[in-house]
Amino acid sequence: MNLKVKIIHYLENKPKYLLIGLGLLLVLILGLIDYVIPRDISVSIFYIIPICITTWFAGEKAGIAISIASAITWLIANKTLDATASLSATHYWNASVRLGFFLTVTYLLSELRSAREREKTLARTDPTTGVANKKLFSELAILEIKRARRYGHPFTLAYIDVDDFKNINKYGSYEIGDRLLLTLAQTIKKTIRDTDILARIGGDEFALLLPGIGYETAHTVIARVQQQLVDTMDENKWPATFSIGAITFLNPPDSVDEVVEKADYLMYCIKNEGKNRTEHIIEQ
Repeated sequence: MNLKVKIIHYLENKPKYLLIGLGLLLVLILGLIDYVIPRDISVSIFYIIPICITTWFAGEKAGIAISIASAITWLIANKTLDATASLSATHYWNASVRLGFFLTVTYLLSELRSAREREKTLARTDPTTGVANKKLFSELAILEIKRARRYGHPFTLAYIDVDDFKNINKYGSYEIGDRLLLTLAQTIKKTIRDTDILARIGGDEFALLLPGIGYETAHTVIARVQQQLVDTMDENKWPATFSIGAITFLNPPDSVDEVVEKADYLMYCIKNEGKNRTEHIIEQ
């Protein structure tokens, strides 16, 4: 890990009040430098450093506060050097211009940060349903497998497929199909714990990971999910049923792919045998 990455990681893990304090300290140092150097040498551009640090790591409001502090500090440092009354209006005008520049930088940097966060979220979230996508699910599942193997905890993976989903689109439209998937995801999220992981890993296929619970508890959760889905489809008059293959792993495989493939295979066995059913097994 290079120095730049270490510094970014360090700042990202610091509380906002410390970052604001750091920004104010840097502003004060710049103000002292501004005061002692010759008047024809300007260091006002360097005030961007604390503004950028604070805005990026502590947020837009903190950046605005540091921008205002920077403009005031510059005004005090420069007006102290030349207290001629006739120049006071010029000082205030220049401070206002600098404040406008500092605030513009704060706004642009805040928007850049927000765009970056949105991009990161979209890269890890399914845009139709708002739940985790396959990439994020794999990352979270790897962590759960390592945790389960370390502490000897079981976990359950349920593979959920919407039966004949193509017919849903034909029955209504692709918009209805998207609404159905969104409603499905919302229904499941309301039924499970906050620590459970739901992801869309295919067009009409979802993976539900239930960490740290055994077969009986997981079986109850999956049965409740299945019933809630049926009730929701009935309420919306959508002709949809579900095939769910679930496996409780007592000794999980080493890879996420193997875990998913086993649950996926069980789900397809259900579909080949008539669909609209839940099968839940234990793997030692």
